[in-house]
Amino acid sequence: MKRQLLFNLLLVSLAVLVVSCDPRMETSGSNDEPSTTSLSGDSGNAPQVDTADRNPAGTGTINAAAEPGGVRGFLDEQQIANGDIYLKDGKVYINIVGLNDEIRQLLADQYAAGTYQLVHVAHSIEELEEAQQKLSDRELYRTLNLYGSNIDVIKNKLIISMPDTSEAKAKPEIERLIDPALITYDIQALSEKAEFVGTIVKIDPSHRQILILEEGKEEPSILFGFGEHSEIVNAQGAPITFEDLKEQQEVRLWSTGMFNDSLPVQTSARRLELIDETTK
Repeated sequence: MKRQLLFNLLLVSLAVLVVSCDPRMETSGSNDEPSTTSLSGDSGNAPQVDTADRNPAGTGTINAAAEPGGVRGFLDEQQIANGDIYLKDGKVYINIVGLNDEIRQLLADQYAAGTYQLVHVAHSIEELEEAQQKLSDRELYRTLNLYGSNIDVIKNKLIISMPDTSEAKAKPEIERLIDPALITYDIQALSEKAEFVGTIVKIDPSHRQILILEEGKEEPSILFGFGEHSEIVNAQGAPITFEDLKEQQEVRLWSTGMFNDSLPVQTSARRLELIDETTK
Protein backbone atom coordinates (compact mmCIF):
# COMPACT_ATOMS: atom_id res chain seq x y z
CA MET A 1 0.00 0.00 0.00
CA LYS A 2 1.25 3.41 -0.67
CA ARG A 3 0.35 6.79 0.64
CA GLN A 4 0.25 8.88 -2.37
CA LEU A 5 1.30 12.46 -2.73
CA LEU A 6 2.15 12.98 -6.39
CA PHE A 7 3.39 16.30 -7.66
CA ASN A 8 3.53 17.45 -11.26
CA LEU A 9 6.42 19.68 -12.02
CA LEU A 10 4.75 22.66 -13.60
CA LEU A 11 3.58 25.61 -11.51
CA VAL A 12 0.05 26.93 -12.10
CA SER A 13 1.41 29.79 -14.15
CA LEU A 14 3.29 27.24 -16.25
CA ALA A 15 0.33 24.91 -16.50
CA VAL A 16 1.76 22.75 -13.81
CA LEU A 17 -0.42 20.03 -12.44
CA VAL A 18 -0.21 19.19 -8.78
CA VAL A 19 -1.92 15.90 -8.07
CA SER A 20 -2.29 14.80 -4.47
CA CYS A 21 -4.20 12.00 -2.84
CA ASP A 22 -5.43 11.48 0.69
CA PRO A 23 -2.35 10.38 2.64
CA ARG A 24 -4.48 7.78 4.40
CA MET A 25 -5.77 6.35 1.11
CA GLU A 26 -4.73 2.82 0.21
CA THR A 27 -3.65 2.34 -3.38
CA SER A 28 -2.53 -0.49 -5.57
CA GLY A 29 0.97 -0.46 -4.24
CA SER A 30 3.98 -2.69 -4.00
CA ASN A 31 3.58 -6.45 -3.94
CA ASP A 32 6.79 -6.74 -1.95
CA GLU A 33 6.31 -8.25 1.47
CA PRO A 34 8.35 -7.74 4.62
CA SER A 35 10.52 -10.77 5.36
CA THR A 36 9.39 -13.19 8.05
CA THR A 37 12.40 -13.41 10.35
CA SER A 38 13.20 -13.36 14.02
CA LEU A 39 13.49 -9.96 15.65
CA SER A 40 16.51 -11.01 17.64
CA GLY A 41 19.71 -9.20 16.83
CA ASP A 42 20.12 -6.32 14.42
CA SER A 43 17.47 -6.66 11.71
CA GLY A 44 18.48 -3.44 9.93
CA ASN A 45 15.95 -1.07 8.41
CA ALA A 46 13.91 -3.64 6.47
CA PRO A 47 10.42 -4.28 7.91
CA GLN A 48 10.25 -7.56 9.82
CA VAL A 49 7.02 -9.50 10.28
CA ASP A 50 6.61 -10.68 13.87
CA THR A 51 6.94 -14.46 14.18
CA ALA A 52 4.09 -16.62 15.51
CA ASP A 53 6.01 -17.69 18.61
CA ARG A 54 6.01 -14.08 19.82
CA ASN A 55 2.21 -13.74 19.78
CA PRO A 56 0.93 -13.72 23.38
CA ALA A 57 -2.46 -15.05 24.45
CA GLY A 58 -4.90 -12.19 24.87
CA THR A 59 -8.49 -11.30 25.67
CA GLY A 60 -9.13 -9.21 22.55
CA THR A 61 -12.37 -9.78 20.63
CA ILE A 62 -12.40 -6.94 18.08
CA ASN A 63 -11.89 -7.87 14.44
CA ALA A 64 -9.06 -5.51 13.46
CA ALA A 65 -9.59 -6.12 9.74
CA ALA A 66 -13.20 -4.95 10.01
CA GLU A 67 -12.22 -1.68 11.69
CA PRO A 68 -8.88 -0.45 10.30
CA GLY A 69 -9.75 3.13 11.22
CA GLY A 70 -10.27 2.01 14.80
CA VAL A 71 -6.80 0.45 14.81
CA ARG A 72 -5.27 3.79 13.86
CA GLY A 73 -7.28 5.48 16.59
CA PHE A 74 -6.15 2.92 19.18
CA LEU A 75 -2.49 3.40 18.24
CA ASP A 76 -2.87 7.16 18.59
CA GLU A 77 -4.74 6.86 21.89
CA GLN A 78 -2.05 4.58 23.34
CA GLN A 79 0.71 6.78 21.87
CA ILE A 80 2.31 3.82 20.12
CA ALA A 81 4.87 4.96 17.54
CA ASN A 82 3.91 3.36 14.24
CA GLY A 83 4.48 3.38 10.50
CA ASP A 84 0.74 3.15 9.77
CA ILE A 85 -1.25 0.05 8.77
CA TYR A 86 -2.27 -1.79 5.61
CA LEU A 87 -4.72 -4.53 4.68
CA LYS A 88 -3.45 -7.79 3.22
CA ASP A 89 -4.84 -11.34 3.04
CA GLY A 90 -7.78 -10.47 5.27
CA LYS A 91 -5.61 -9.06 8.06
CA VAL A 92 -4.52 -5.63 9.21
CA TYR A 93 -0.73 -5.38 9.17
CA ILE A 94 0.32 -2.97 11.92
CA ASN A 95 3.75 -1.36 11.53
CA ILE A 96 5.23 -0.73 14.98
CA VAL A 97 8.38 1.25 15.82
CA GLY A 98 10.16 -0.29 18.81
CA LEU A 99 7.94 -3.38 18.98
CA ASN A 100 8.20 -5.14 22.37
CA ASP A 101 6.30 -7.62 24.54
CA GLU A 102 4.32 -4.88 26.30
CA ILE A 103 2.96 -3.59 22.98
CA ARG A 104 2.25 -7.14 21.79
CA GLN A 105 0.17 -7.83 24.91
CA LEU A 106 -1.67 -4.51 24.67
CA LEU A 107 -2.79 -5.30 21.13
CA ALA A 108 -3.60 -8.94 21.95
CA ASP A 109 -5.96 -7.74 24.69
CA GLN A 110 -7.71 -5.41 22.22
CA TYR A 111 -7.93 -7.38 18.95
CA ALA A 112 -8.87 -10.95 18.14
CA ALA A 113 -6.04 -13.29 17.19
CA GLY A 114 -5.78 -13.91 13.45
CA THR A 115 -7.26 -10.53 12.48
CA TYR A 116 -3.97 -8.62 12.61
CA GLN A 117 -0.25 -9.06 12.08
CA LEU A 118 2.49 -7.04 13.77
CA VAL A 119 5.46 -5.74 11.79
CA HIS A 120 8.61 -4.19 13.24
CA VAL A 121 9.63 -1.06 11.29
CA ALA A 122 12.34 1.56 11.72
CA HIS A 123 10.41 4.72 10.82
CA SER A 124 7.18 6.25 12.07
CA ILE A 125 4.65 7.58 9.61
CA GLU A 126 5.24 11.05 11.07
CA GLU A 127 8.95 10.83 10.18
CA LEU A 128 8.13 9.83 6.61
CA GLU A 129 5.48 12.53 6.21
CA GLU A 130 7.82 15.18 7.61
CA ALA A 131 10.52 14.11 5.15
CA GLN A 132 8.06 14.26 2.27
CA GLN A 133 6.86 17.70 3.32
CA LYS A 134 10.43 19.02 3.21
CA LEU A 135 10.55 18.30 -0.52
CA SER A 136 7.58 20.60 -1.03
CA ASP A 137 8.61 23.27 1.48
CA ARG A 138 12.04 23.64 -0.15
CA GLU A 139 10.52 23.57 -3.67
CA LEU A 140 12.73 20.64 -4.62
CA TYR A 141 10.16 19.20 -7.03
CA ARG A 142 10.71 22.23 -9.23
CA THR A 143 14.36 23.05 -8.64
CA LEU A 144 15.65 19.45 -8.85
CA ASN A 145 13.13 18.27 -11.48
CA LEU A 146 11.55 15.59 -9.30
CA TYR A 147 8.49 13.84 -10.71
CA GLY A 148 6.83 13.08 -7.40
CA SER A 149 6.93 11.18 -4.14
CA ASN A 150 4.84 8.72 -2.18
CA ILE A 151 5.05 6.92 1.12
CA ASP A 152 5.20 3.15 0.70
CA VAL A 153 3.74 1.81 3.94
CA ILE A 154 4.77 -1.79 3.23
CA LYS A 155 8.41 -0.88 2.60
CA ASN A 156 8.35 1.84 5.30
CA LYS A 157 10.07 4.22 2.91
CA LEU A 158 9.60 7.54 1.15
CA ILE A 159 9.77 6.81 -2.58
CA ILE A 160 11.09 9.72 -4.67
CA SER A 161 10.63 9.58 -8.45
CA MET A 162 12.81 11.48 -10.90
CA PRO A 163 14.18 11.22 -14.45
CA ASP A 164 17.64 9.71 -14.82
CA THR A 165 18.92 13.09 -16.01
CA SER A 166 18.24 14.56 -12.54
CA GLU A 167 19.84 11.81 -10.47
CA ALA A 168 23.42 13.11 -10.18
CA LYS A 169 22.37 16.56 -8.99
CA ALA A 170 19.25 15.67 -7.03
CA LYS A 171 20.45 12.87 -4.75
CA PRO A 172 23.16 14.86 -2.89
CA GLU A 173 20.78 17.80 -2.42
CA ILE A 174 17.99 15.58 -1.09
CA GLU A 175 20.29 13.68 1.26
CA ARG A 176 21.62 16.90 2.77
CA LEU A 177 18.04 17.58 3.85
CA ILE A 178 16.61 14.10 4.53
CA ASP A 179 18.16 11.04 6.19
CA PRO A 180 19.00 8.62 3.32
CA ALA A 181 17.72 5.73 5.47
CA LEU A 182 14.18 7.06 4.90
CA ILE A 183 14.45 7.12 1.11
CA THR A 184 14.17 4.80 -1.88
CA TYR A 185 14.59 6.28 -5.36
CA ASP A 186 12.55 5.54 -8.46
CA ILE A 187 14.82 6.57 -11.35
CA GLN A 188 13.03 6.72 -14.69
CA ALA A 189 14.93 6.39 -17.96
CA LEU A 190 13.53 7.82 -21.18
CA SER A 191 12.06 5.03 -23.32
CA GLU A 192 13.22 4.70 -26.93
CA LYS A 193 9.63 4.69 -28.15
CA ALA A 194 7.52 7.79 -27.60
CA GLU A 195 4.48 7.45 -25.33
CA PHE A 196 2.33 9.61 -27.61
CA VAL A 197 2.38 10.50 -31.29
CA GLY A 198 0.01 13.08 -32.68
CA THR A 199 -0.67 16.54 -34.05
CA ILE A 200 -0.68 19.88 -32.24
CA VAL A 201 -4.19 21.29 -32.62
CA LYS A 202 -3.99 24.21 -30.19
CA ILE A 203 -1.26 26.21 -28.44
CA ASP A 204 -1.76 28.27 -25.29
CA PRO A 205 1.34 30.51 -25.02
CA SER A 206 0.32 32.15 -21.73
CA HIS A 207 0.14 28.80 -19.92
CA ARG A 208 2.76 27.05 -22.09
CA GLN A 209 0.38 24.25 -23.04
CA ILE A 210 -0.38 22.36 -26.22
CA LEU A 211 -3.43 20.25 -27.05
CA ILE A 212 -2.70 17.03 -28.94
CA LEU A 213 -4.81 14.94 -31.30
CA GLU A 214 -3.34 11.45 -31.01
CA GLU A 215 -2.97 9.22 -34.03
CA GLY A 216 -6.08 7.11 -34.57
CA LYS A 217 -8.36 9.29 -32.44
CA GLU A 218 -11.15 11.58 -33.57
CA GLU A 219 -10.97 14.19 -30.80
CA PRO A 220 -8.03 15.96 -29.09
CA SER A 221 -7.36 14.02 -25.91
CA ILE A 222 -4.27 15.26 -24.03
CA LEU A 223 -3.14 18.69 -22.84
CA PHE A 224 0.63 18.88 -22.29
CA GLY A 225 2.20 21.57 -20.11
CA PHE A 226 5.85 22.63 -20.45
CA GLY A 227 8.11 23.73 -17.61
CA GLU A 228 11.71 24.76 -17.27
CA HIS A 229 12.94 21.15 -17.41
CA SER A 230 10.92 20.05 -20.45
CA GLU A 231 13.04 19.20 -23.51
CA ILE A 232 11.91 20.37 -26.95
CA VAL A 233 13.86 19.38 -30.08
CA ASN A 234 13.33 19.57 -33.83
CA ALA A 235 13.28 16.65 -36.25
CA GLN A 236 17.10 16.62 -36.30
CA GLY A 237 17.36 16.54 -32.50
CA ALA A 238 18.52 20.15 -32.09
CA PRO A 239 17.03 22.13 -29.17
CA ILE A 240 14.23 24.57 -29.97
CA THR A 241 11.91 26.66 -27.78
CA PHE A 242 8.22 26.49 -26.94
CA GLU A 243 7.73 29.57 -29.13
CA ASP A 244 8.93 27.53 -32.14
CA LEU A 245 5.95 25.19 -31.90
CA LYS A 246 3.09 25.65 -34.37
CA GLU A 247 -0.36 24.21 -34.80
CA GLN A 248 -0.58 21.21 -37.17
CA GLN A 249 2.98 20.10 -36.44
CA GLU A 250 3.32 16.37 -35.91
CA VAL A 251 5.13 15.44 -32.72
CA ARG A 252 6.36 12.62 -30.52
CA LEU A 253 5.89 13.13 -26.79
CA TRP A 254 7.08 11.66 -23.50
CA SER A 255 5.31 12.62 -20.26
CA THR A 256 6.61 12.82 -16.70
CA GLY A 257 4.16 10.04 -15.83
CA MET A 258 1.80 12.20 -13.77
CA PHE A 259 -1.72 12.65 -15.16
CA ASN A 260 -4.65 14.76 -14.02
CA ASP A 261 -7.95 12.92 -14.51
CA SER A 262 -9.79 15.63 -16.43
CA LEU A 263 -11.21 16.32 -19.87
CA PRO A 264 -8.95 16.57 -21.70
CA VAL A 265 -6.40 14.63 -19.67
CA GLN A 266 -3.60 16.93 -18.49
CA THR A 267 0.03 16.05 -17.98
CA SER A 268 3.47 17.64 -18.10
CA ALA A 269 5.93 17.02 -20.91
CA ARG A 270 9.33 15.49 -20.33
CA ARG A 271 10.35 15.62 -24.01
CA LEU A 272 8.84 16.68 -27.33
CA GLU A 273 10.31 15.83 -30.74
CA LEU A 274 9.06 17.29 -34.00
CA ILE A 275 8.38 14.69 -36.66
CA ASP A 276 7.96 17.20 -39.47
CA GLU A 277 8.80 20.88 -39.08
CA THR A 278 6.60 21.86 -42.01
CA THR A 279 3.40 23.60 -40.93
CA LYS A 280 0.46 22.00 -42.64
